[in-house]
Amino acid sequence: MRPCAARRPRQIFWMVAALSLPLCLRAQEKKEELPRPKTLEELQQAMKGVLEKNHVPGAGVALVSNGTLLWCGGFGKADLAANRDITCDTEFRVGSISKTFVVLALLKLQDDGKINLYARVRDLAPEIPMTNRWDATNPVRVVNLLEHTAGFDDMSFSEVYNRKDAWNYPLLRVFQDHPGPQNVRWPPGTRFSYSNPGYGVAGYLIEKASRRPFDQYIQENVLAPLGIARGDFRMTEANRPFLAQGYEDNPSRVVPYKNIYLRPAGDMKASPGELAKLVQFFLQRGRVADVTLFKPEAIARMEYPETPASAKHSLRLGYGLANYTELDGGVVTHGHDGGIDGFISTYRYMPEQNWGYVVLLNSTVSFKALQNMNRLAIDFLSKDFPKPQQPVINLSARDLDKFTGYYAPRAPRDQLFAFMEELSGGTRVRVQNGQLVVSGLFDKPEPLLPVGKGLFRGQKEPEASTIFFTDDTGRMCLTGAGMDGISYGERVFPVWPYLRLALLALCFALMITSILFAVVWGLRKLFGGMKDVKHLSVRVAPLIAILCLAAAIFGFTKAVGNPGVVNGWSVLVWLGTSFFAVLSAVGLALALFVPREEIHRGVRMHSLLVSLSCCIVTLFMASWHLLGLRLWAP
Repeated sequence: MRPCAARRPRQIFWMVAALSLPLCLRAQEKKEELPRPKTLEELQQAMKGVLEKNHVPGAGVALVSNGTLLWCGGFGKADLAANRDITCDTEFRVGSISKTFVVLALLKLQDDGKINLYARVRDLAPEIPMTNRWDATNPVRVVNLLEHTAGFDDMSFSEVYNRKDAWNYPLLRVFQDHPGPQNVRWPPGTRFSYSNPGYGVAGYLIEKASRRPFDQYIQENVLAPLGIARGDFRMTEANRPFLAQGYEDNPSRVVPYKNIYLRPAGDMKASPGELAKLVQFFLQRGRVADVTLFKPEAIARMEYPETPASAKHSLRLGYGLANYTELDGGVVTHGHDGGIDGFISTYRYMPEQNWGYVVLLNSTVSFKALQNMNRLAIDFLSKDFPKPQQPVINLSARDLDKFTGYYAPRAPRDQLFAFMEELSGGTRVRVQNGQLVVSGLFDKPEPLLPVGKGLFRGQKEPEASTIFFTDDTGRMCLTGAGMDGISYGERVFPVWPYLRLALLALCFALMITSILFAVVWGLRKLFGGMKDVKHLSVRVAPLIAILCLAAAIFGFTKAVGNPGVVNGWSVLVWLGTSFFAVLSAVGLALALFVPREEIHRGVRMHSLLVSLSCCIVTLFMASWHLLGLRLWAP
């Protein structure tokens, strides 16, 4: 789901949420040096080297220069067992790139007068379960779904894979079975937060407006006019023989094909050659050959956001209508990334310079490989063009100081994992040597250069990617350019974030000592050294609580590989988090009420501190809704 820049933590369960991408390619690691290819042959060799170094089975690539197809082909194998090579026609599951076609279908319906992108969703489809306490002033509109500003949560674990129902299980039934994501978390039209269920709803609106399945409408009104004959949301006899095999983790570990419930959000299959036609369509501003399929204004509207607070306060870049900006290589590119089990992908284009590219990998073994393929393609295609930067304006240290402070993240993509951002995803803004710098809690600061009112860019960025503004309550807020920027944050008093981390670190340190002491007690008891010791339960209760928590964490790492299923690992998570809470309270009660004269003072004090630590962690987990966690629940 790529809402993570260097200052935003990677979402733990991207690997299990089939559509949890766009990818987090901005990994928190130093970029490696790559060759600077000057010729097509040098670029092909460099890309092949990236795949080999990162043990990726294969890649499909298409390059567009001056609006025409420069090269389309592949590297490596589409299927290792069958020894099948990747070609320009090899089909890949392209994940969230599917969303681009959903938007094009809705724009076509709008042109035909069958839908209005600014209509309220509850007026168009009141049957969709949705709760929005700001509906009177901030209703959820279709455009909010498309720009991820509806305030929806992302998928629940049980909403990811369709294991038991028909492949075309009705979308409305999906929303009715899983109403949680449609519980709006903040006023719509204020914050960007990536949500696959929002695009599931968009697909349903296509069906209701067109009176036919969304994928059929897209095939007839978008894919066919673009010249995409084989690519489709459905698995068909036409695309099945051309589909690459997906791999994960171990480069040769096969990923079986899994159906998904939210098909509009990520079930498209396409080849590099077919997506190159999409890139050319955007470069030609909605034209295919001599036929205008969409007005240039519609294409321009797709490319930039309109509804989030960042756009309303003059930040140009961000996530538009399933089309978002990036600033790699010193240029602004548009497009979308995608990921689904066994596949990661991207297409990007630069209209002002009339070039673009497609990169599709049949493995999730390395995000770094896709990142480096991106860098190579952009560097090669933009090598002959100037790379101007928005001029820096002069601001005094006093002017800069009003932006300083700690900004807590306030737009989590996955509510279940919001606590991770609370703990480590905040943003520090300071003035150093007369310059504004930004960092995570403990990261190396990076400079921000002022280019407008509240607008800043990085040193190597062509234009503003970050904005500071005050919200309706007067609170200073910070946000970045959609998928690739700093998480939406609100300035808060900075003591609690650090105190919270210190408190949790101390609690876990004390909990670990209980395990260490248990080894000593166990050895003493084994050799008969604790025959006269009373109230062992004072020591044992918090120890078992800690072991339950450890078991739950271990169970979670196993359960996420098969989300939404009741099995031994998911039950272990449920029982472990439940018993941890109960035994923490029991341990504290025993330590408080055991007769002092019947237990060693040091043992009692240690047990009291450990049990208290367990209870503090329990309170945090309760506030994060992690107690009794049922990963299979809607």
